[in-house]
Amino acid sequence: MKNSIAWFILAALAPVFQLQAADTLTVAQCRQLAIENSPLQARKLHAESILTLQNRNIRSNMLPRVQVGAQASWQSDVFGLPFKFPGSEIPVVPQDQYKISADIAQKIWDGGADKYLREQKSLDKSIAEAQVDVDAFALREWVTDLFFKTLLLQESEQILQTSITDLQARLKQTEAAIQEGVALRTSADQIRIQILKNQQQLAATAADKDALMKMLAQWLGKPEPDFVLQKVAAANPIQEPTRPEYRLFDLQQKSLQVGKSALQVRTLPRFEAFAQGGLGSPNPFNFFETGLEPFVLIGLRAAWTPIDWGNNRRESRILDYQMKNVDVQRQFFEQRLRTTSLKDKEDELKWNKQLAQDDEIIALQTDIIRRADAQVKNGVMTMTDYLTQLNLLTQAQLTRKTHEIQAIQAREMHLAKMGG
Repeated sequence: MKNSIAWFILAALAPVFQLQAADTLTVAQCRQLAIENSPLQARKLHAESILTLQNRNIRSNMLPRVQVGAQASWQSDVFGLPFKFPGSEIPVVPQDQYKISADIAQKIWDGGADKYLREQKSLDKSIAEAQVDVDAFALREWVTDLFFKTLLLQESEQILQTSITDLQARLKQTEAAIQEGVALRTSADQIRIQILKNQQQLAATAADKDALMKMLAQWLGKPEPDFVLQKVAAANPIQEPTRPEYRLFDLQQKSLQVGKSALQVRTLPRFEAFAQGGLGSPNPFNFFETGLEPFVLIGLRAAWTPIDWGNNRRESRILDYQMKNVDVQRQFFEQRLRTTSLKDKEDELKWNKQLAQDDEIIALQTDIIRRADAQVKNGVMTMTDYLTQLNLLTQAQLTRKTHEIQAIQAREMHLAKMGG
């Protein structure tokens, strides 16, 4: 007997345990999970790997450059003396010549080009990461919209289930009245029909909710929709926008400024040490050695372009225009953000105003149902008219719930767009 009671208690509490085991997610948590589990985040890792490889390439600029070359040629004329020395034979430079050599160059000073290049590549990596944040930020609006569509269906399920429960209680009362001979069988059948209609609506709502839950689970990186949605009042809106676009604009401006500063490197001289060694026939530094002879050349060299015909000045102006374009993009973004934010605020006010009217409608309709219940019992109102009034109450409750969710959604959409 004790075992039977224990099993009964466990069976009764099983749904409660399942509900507690399921995750309860707010819209803010869903937005965060969607961003964290977005495949776009892999691009940040790629940007980090790219920067590592680029820095290695830049560091290698300070290592000696080695180049191996070979040449075979024939020429129509060669160097020769127009006279001969008595008692000596002057070698004749051959017309077919061969050379194999290795050239080594070591950078000494590049004017700071590598420093600007490293800074530029680091900014490129930061820009790539900021672009990922911008692209992923769009998920906040999609997930917020999907969350509230799903939440509305979840709340509607509860209202419909409550309506069905009330109808089932009314059906029991009617069947008892039929047994006592004070009610007709038709009244019970009409209630059953209304229960079936509500169950149809409930099944359709549940199916739509399950489909949206599966979609939401995919965005959140969950294999199954093993969670329930929690309706939480929206927090106060943040004072300053925290959109990732602002960081992207700042990084773009900084990158262009670094590019402008790097232009001065072009006007500075560059120095490097070099060495060349190999075998040549004839020796390229002594034509009288006509065999395959070794040769070596060691020295320093500089390169300087003092006149660039205004190229740097024009490049600087181009970068100035590009920075102005970034400012224009920022202004357009802020204008678009203000207009969409204004629309969200107006929607929130509109739905909140309708909530007060919904409450009045529900109160009046509840009072009508209370009077109708007495009229049905007294035979003044038919069951059909009563069920019509009861259905109007259910629809008013659904409408009120819709307006409530829409008001919260408008507030959350504003927060989502502003970065809250």
